[in-house]
Amino acid sequence: MLITAYYIISFIVLIKGIVVLRVKKLSSQDYFLLYLAVNFGVDFFSEINIIPTRSIQYNYLNLFNSFYFIIFYFRHIKNKKIAAALSTAVLIAILLNTELFYTDKYNLNIAITYCVINILQVLYWCSYKLNNINTSKITDDPIFWISASILLWSCFFLFRITPMYLLNEIDKPFLKLLKQILNIINIVCCGLFYIALHKYNSMDKK
Repeated sequence: MLITAYYIISFIVLIKGIVVLRVKKLSSQDYFLLYLAVNFGVDFFSEINIIPTRSIQYNYLNLFNSFYFIIFYFRHIKNKKIAAALSTAVLIAILLNTELFYTDKYNLNIAITYCVINILQVLYWCSYKLNNINTSKITDDPIFWISASILLWSCFFLFRITPMYLLNEIDKPFLKLLKQILNIINIVCCGLFYIALHKYNSMDKK
């Protein structure tokens, strides 16, 4: 039931992104529509089993999302050192886990790297915004809502996946509960993305 609600809401968010974008360039939304489309596509195709190698596709998705958000925040913070350091961390993680490209097993190291990078970037962006105060409210910035979403998701996902394989052996009911809670988190995050798209739309009208 929760997973069905997630797919419905994430599809609504994707349509909202398309409607907001209309004839504008993808860059007007920080290419956020591309992020939404890729993530919805991978989730949906995985759910209906079109792509048999589910773990590998999510390994690739984590890599795509990692580089996407590095570029996303660099567009607003313009700190080359931070972007270079985070990109280097992802590349090192890839070199140390080359089996993610051919072994159908979800790679925890890549997933943890992705979550940690998200958390660091959100915290740095918040610090940057607080030190560069302007007349507009921070809640009017779509980046605030996107950041709130990925921070919430990354913190919980990090908590869920770190003991994932251990819990699969010793406490499967608790692992199942964490998965259900993650579905709720996913729905909340979609709601925050929807607000972000609304803020992008409001910015275009000014």
